[in-house]
Amino acid sequence: MNLLDCPLSGKSKAPAVDGAFDIMQTLVQSTLPLSLSEIAVRVNMPVTSCHRIINALLRRGLLVQDLQRRKSYCLGAALFQMASAAYFQQPIVPLFHSIADVLKNELHQAVNLNVLAGSHTLVVAHVPWPFAPSHGVYVGLSNALHRTAAGKAMMSMHPPAIQTRYWETHIEHHGPTAEHPLYPLETWRQELAEIRRVGYALSQTETLAGVFTLAAPVLNRHGEPLAALAVCFDTQRDIRSIATPLIQATWQLSARLG
Repeated sequence: MNLLDCPLSGKSKAPAVDGAFDIMQTLVQSTLPLSLSEIAVRVNMPVTSCHRIINALLRRGLLVQDLQRRKSYCLGAALFQMASAAYFQQPIVPLFHSIADVLKNELHQAVNLNVLAGSHTLVVAHVPWPFAPSHGVYVGLSNALHRTAAGKAMMSMHPPAIQTRYWETHIEHHGPTAEHPLYPLETWRQELAEIRRVGYALSQTETLAGVFTLAAPVLNRHGEPLAALAVCFDTQRDIRSIATPLIQATWQLSARLG
């Protein structure tokens, strides 16, 4: 799930902030600049309130008026500058690309770099293989830790207390659903222990049938997880032929980080 798609629960305590986010999200999803009335309709907001928020975003440079379509708005440079700054603050990214270029040629698959973003994983770099599908992976893709191989790979290297705290907050708290059935703490801990033992996590992609993701953690000198390398493939691939090169690549990346 992309963070932009996360549903909101309960009544907002900061409606102006939510409104600003909704407006920017609407413009991200639009292929054309939108007018005030078009934005107000799409975010289900009174025009006066929408106009007030848009003016605030204009002052911050997060939105700008489009030059070609009269009285219409699009995303501003400040938003891209903030995103770029966050991206380049990840020191692991430039080191990842040289290693991923070798790995993708060996595996004939795209390679992804995932980092922790709170209780979620976040894809911050993606090196494609031109003759293999991306399987829906892109920079900015995010999902809950326990729903991704990359998240489980990183979580497996955390102490038991952190694993339990995550389960209590993000698994038990939400309760079982038809899509995500009961996930007992002991099952969660056993799965993470096995991932730690073998050095990688394997999970089926939720959005694509028959597609699996293999991920291995990247550790710092203290054995703490910094990131995870991940590869998506179909069920016809031999896991052993992927796991060994993938783990070796994470060792190289960890060594270069020092």
